[in-house]
Amino acid sequence: MNLWTSSFLMYVTSSVGNELEENRLSDYDFIEMESGDNVTEFDNRTCTNDYCISDEAYVDLIADYLTPRGWYLVLIGIHATVFLGGIIGNSLVCIAVHRNHTMRNVTNYYIVNLAIADLMVIILCLPSTVLWDVTETWFLGNCLCKAIPYLQTVSVSVSILTLTFISIDRWYAICFPLKFKSTTKRAKRTILVIWIFSLIFDIPDLIVLHTAPAPHLRVDTIFYTQCTVSWSQRSERIFALIKLVFLYGGPLLFMTFTYCSIIRVLWRSKIPGYQSSRSTPPITESTASIHENFEGQMASRRKAAKMLIVVVLVFGLCYLPVHILIVLRQTVGLPSNEINVTCSLIAHWLCYANSAMNPIIYNFMSGKFRKEFRRSFQCSPRGSNDRRIFKCTLPYCPPDPRCQPYRNIPTELNFQTLQVWMTCIKNIDHSELNCGGNENITCDCSGV
Repeated sequence: MNLWTSSFLMYVTSSVGNELEENRLSDYDFIEMESGDNVTEFDNRTCTNDYCISDEAYVDLIADYLTPRGWYLVLIGIHATVFLGGIIGNSLVCIAVHRNHTMRNVTNYYIVNLAIADLMVIILCLPSTVLWDVTETWFLGNCLCKAIPYLQTVSVSVSILTLTFISIDRWYAICFPLKFKSTTKRAKRTILVIWIFSLIFDIPDLIVLHTAPAPHLRVDTIFYTQCTVSWSQRSERIFALIKLVFLYGGPLLFMTFTYCSIIRVLWRSKIPGYQSSRSTPPITESTASIHENFEGQMASRRKAAKMLIVVVLVFGLCYLPVHILIVLRQTVGLPSNEINVTCSLIAHWLCYANSAMNPIIYNFMSGKFRKEFRRSFQCSPRGSNDRRIFKCTLPYCPPDPRCQPYRNIPTELNFQTLQVWMTCIKNIDHSELNCGGNENITCDCSGV
């Protein structure tokens, strides 16, 4: 079944479906016991199944045997938890960025794109695949056999490429702040390119995926129908290798390089162009303010980098078992046994669980996301006097001291106190600031 690639789809369908078809149907002792009285009603020459009972009775017994019980009820339960948690969490991510103007920065646009891809996996792919897991049957017809595995691969491609471009954006902004200008307009164009590439990349699945009935059943039934591929095993192996390189191994290696570079810059409290202590001018009130601002920006960027690194690590770990199974299946082959089937189902669940984990990471590692998540569950009447909305526009405040920020208190704005103004400045997401031009940022002082 489709664990985000059609090759792994083939692994699960063959290892789960074929194994259980062989083992379960060959062990139908209860069929013989229940149908013993009926065997004499049919001549062996007219039997259409191995147990010489009517087709209707045979299909009914298969349906009863495939009804979820025991372990499969647990499987349904844990997938239902991921389904609900993923929808709620990723929806809150989109709502948080939409409601809070200060969160509409480059990184958060990418994070929203990641949340949309996760929502697509959870809503479109998870229910159908769970149904396939527990019944070993594809019930949804040939069109959805092509569409659902295709959309799941598209969403995974969008996820990994989005994470890759986040790392590129942060790498340039932090390691080469004087050579790079990060803008939301550029981020939107990049997101569009990511979706176009992902939609084109997996077109082969749309062509080769199709439904196929179980070859060993001589009765007309939908049970054990599989969604499989029509090309050769060699072609399948090549396409699986391409996916492994371009949608997992290659991006993860590149992100390892970029985040290692980011860590070296941020955790040594120095960025390219930062003056050494020897050339530091005498400490004055102005330079002390600049230094304090610089340290605040570095701390903010460290927090953002930690969160993004955790997101990448969780993605890599959740999809690692799937790719291990793909490699083993394409190289040495895997026997059909209960251990391999269980490993397949767990690996499958981990892929979907990853789609629900990111909002949890944001909640624990980002104060702004945590605040917005909390606001989403709070009700406040319209026109409440407790909420005062002030907006101020400030120039970019890069960490490089050569791009000295200025933050003069504007007397023309009707702020009630200096504290409100300082709170507004504090709420700016310093992790997104760079030294790239004259573009301004807007600080929405909601609720201060």
